[in-house]
Amino acid sequence: MNAVSNLAKEDLSEMAESLIYLTYLKRKITFAEESVGGPVDVAVISKGDGFLWMKHKQYFKPELNQHFFDNYFNV
Repeated sequence: MNAVSNLAKEDLSEMAESLIYLTYLKRKITFAEESVGGPVDVAVISKGDGFLWMKHKQYFKPELNQHFFDNYFNV
């Protein structure tokens, strides 16, 4: 607990993602019912910064949807 309490937000988010992947791998190897896995979105919530995406998957190919990015960033 002491080591985790001193980690930066970026390191905490990487650790959380790694723990999810390790759980997925363990369940896959032991043939247990899979309950986690696949692409993972990672966010950090803090008092100072609020909600921040650290890793967020794309649901579509950006090169095929340039109009989305043109409209999204021009608002």
